[in-house]
Amino acid sequence: MSSNSDGSGDGRVGSDDHGRLAPIREALDELASGETGVGFVYSALEMLATRFELRDAVIVLENESVGLQIFRLGHRDVSVELAAKLGKTPGLVCLPDVVPEDEVDAVRQACQRALSTSSARFAVPDVRAALSAALVVVDVVTFVLTVADIHGPARFFFGLALGVAVPGWSVVGLLRLKNAALEVGLTIATSLSMIMILAQVMITVSLWHPVALEEIVCLLCLPSLIVQARALTRQPVRRR
Repeated sequence: MSSNSDGSGDGRVGSDDHGRLAPIREALDELASGETGVGFVYSALEMLATRFELRDAVIVLENESVGLQIFRLGHRDVSVELAAKLGKTPGLVCLPDVVPEDEVDAVRQACQRALSTSSARFAVPDVRAALSAALVVVDVVTFVLTVADIHGPARFFFGLALGVAVPGWSVVGLLRLKNAALEVGLTIATSLSMIMILAQVMITVSLWHPVALEEIVCLLCLPSLIVQARALTRQPVRRR
């Protein structure tokens, strides 16, 4: 049994760790006094790269409104391959891998706090709820134009928006995937697929009628869109 397994030994270990982290915590506090949000994140990466002579550093953080966000040292681009390699778990990767794990964790936590605090300070709205509210308008206006048999540019553009986004988002939006690019792609693909399937069913049963198809899509998708849009009227709960 090691002699430092008693209370005094554990205290010395904790004190040593705190003392070793003191410089980087002081540097992060100094950055926080002049930088917030995304600016703080890039400055923290730059500070870390200078201290440890890093060639590269990439951090993955979670934003409650748009999902995971990736930031790279020096505002460099993040390739699709790199994004896939980093995965969907928040973290900080440094090259070369010379930064102690506890200091990596301290920087990651500080950057996450800065990003979350910035979002709360400026009251960033729920993007999904806002999009759902906009699509409710598209859905209702399209239905009214269709039922009233009103033609013209407005009917065309509202109908196009309906076909591309409304059916897909009524399904994909409920999943809350927290990945904007994935949600956009799935929304468009799902919309087109659902319309094609409904059209094929109507043709098969000899009930093909484009106007009726448009009205059916509007009615089927509206409840889901309303449920998602209601998040705008609720007080958001921020995770700490």
